[in-house]
Amino acid sequence: MTQPNPTVKQRVPELRQLLQKASYAYYVLDNPMMEDAVYDQLYRELQELETQYPELVTPDSPTQRVGEKPASHFSSVRHNVPLYSLENAFNLEEFAKWQSRWQRYESDGETRGRGDAETRRLEDEGDKVATPDSYVCELKIDGSALALTYEQGVLVRGVTRGDGITGEDITQNVRTIRSIPLRLNLEQPPAVVE
Repeated sequence: MTQPNPTVKQRVPELRQLLQKASYAYYVLDNPMMEDAVYDQLYRELQELETQYPELVTPDSPTQRVGEKPASHFSSVRHNVPLYSLENAFNLEEFAKWQSRWQRYESDGETRGRGDAETRRLEDEGDKVATPDSYVCELKIDGSALALTYEQGVLVRGVTRGDGITGEDITQNVRTIRSIPLRLNLEQPPAVVE
């Protein structure tokens, strides 16, 4: 194993501190201190250094976190199902590496937390189940990830991703977004859907 040189040993804590400040300014203060592309570039640099020198990874590194803690002026809500973040892929090589990891995960029968029997049941009921050969890919657009909960087709709660386990209840804010339906346009909506 290659030992990190003094420059790397100094750069990693600098990157951590800078990214933590930027993340706090963005997520908690709602006052970004750098462009998203700059943040992504610095984050990627830290990821690469920590991958090359795993002994430099610390539990408080930004690479070990999904999001930020909920802001104190919103009520905290624990997600029914964790909202994890996906990694960025900036080129086909990075996508191919992600695909390989996903295929290994899926082959263990753990796709989305379900075993093969559950997948077959869903397919029998006509639900589409993702396989390693079918993906939905979207451009990454910066903003808030939300979990929207509908009961009997009516919007009852909107929660930010937060740290992936606990988010901020921003239901009143969500109700102002015209592209989010307050009522689902379904004849027989499910009792609860998130």
